[in-house]
Amino acid sequence: VLYRRKRKTLAPGWAPDGRNMIATLSLHGNPDLFLMDNRGNILQQLTKNEGVNVSASYSRDGKRIVFVSDRSGKPQLYLMDLASKNVQRLTFTNLENTDPFWSPKEDLIVYTSLIYGIYQICTIKPDPNAPPTQLTKDLTNNEQPSWSPDGNQIVFSKRIGGIYKIYVMLKNGSFERQLFSYPGSQSYPQWARIP
Repeated sequence: VLYRRKRKTLAPGWAPDGRNMIATLSLHGNPDLFLMDNRGNILQQLTKNEGVNVSASYSRDGKRIVFVSDRSGKPQLYLMDLASKNVQRLTFTNLENTDPFWSPKEDLIVYTSLIYGIYQICTIKPDPNAPPTQLTKDLTNNEQPSWSPDGNQIVFSKRIGGIYKIYVMLKNGSFERQLFSYPGSQSYPQWARIP
């Protein structure tokens, strides 16, 4: 256990060098982003009372993060420059955008977007003027995307009925296939990163 408090603590996004992480803590009631070291010590508060702030993911150079905030009323993706703490809204289309994950190999962010009532996997460049690219287009809910270490594939959860199954596809959305045939539900996939 790196950090233990009675208030809500949500899963961290690790820096590329593994020395720091950014986690959501409710220290003062509002869920905000905090920079922490790899021993769980708080180094800095990054957001303050501007909606719920969660799901931070580092850029490949460790200088920026993408995160989710509902400060505009609905969950959307935001970019933060860690040196200046300047924040820019990244997504402007669709009602809800969540689950961002920055590619380890290029400036491309994969995320979940609510499109016509169905969750789909999209990618976007870290530029507020960049249009998103929708990768999944079926009538099932596709959520919780994560990049492969080489940045060429995306693993995600597909909800079929009330059951989640793990799927993978190429970064352009092609060659989608189910990974496992285990009974029951599988969700929140993360690709192992072996040095």
